[in-house]
Amino acid sequence: MKGLITKAVAGAALIGLTACSSMQEIAERENYAEPKWYAKCAESGTEGLLWWKEDMVYACGGGQSRYFQAAEEQMYAIAMNQFAKRINGKMNSNTSIEIVDDSKTTRTYISYSVSDTAIREHIAHERAKFKYQGEYYTFVRLKMNKEIFDRLLAEAKTTQITRVVE
Repeated sequence: MKGLITKAVAGAALIGLTACSSMQEIAERENYAEPKWYAKCAESGTEGLLWWKEDMVYACGGGQSRYFQAAEEQMYAIAMNQFAKRINGKMNSNTSIEIVDDSKTTRTYISYSVSDTAIREHIAHERAKFKYQGEYYTFVRLKMNKEIFDRLLAEAKTTQITRVVE
């Protein structure tokens, strides 16, 4: 009986150590930093070697929250919004200048809207995360094959034309 208890305790300890070794510790930083790829997030590029190259489209996003999952959701939402803006976004800008008695007043109004946009395929390319001053910071660069991006762009244009005709 004593040998069985010893084996059970040893097995539980081994399982505990295995579980802990599969965990990843989130680095805590002393100062704020951004990954270089995030700071210079390109909108498009080419990946692969020699004749197996593929054109890709990228979108980056960052999140910040005292809750890790909230920072992750912000990060993905912002990156996906970058794709959506390029696929289906509309910009409206108006600047007016009024001069009364040698006094000039300038008003600028900028509106940016993104309709519901289908984004069915993308790949999480690079990610980074750290904790700084009690907050989690997360960064992602999503990538999408350019052919898929172009197809989504064409679908969005077709939908816009259909709405105008109706």
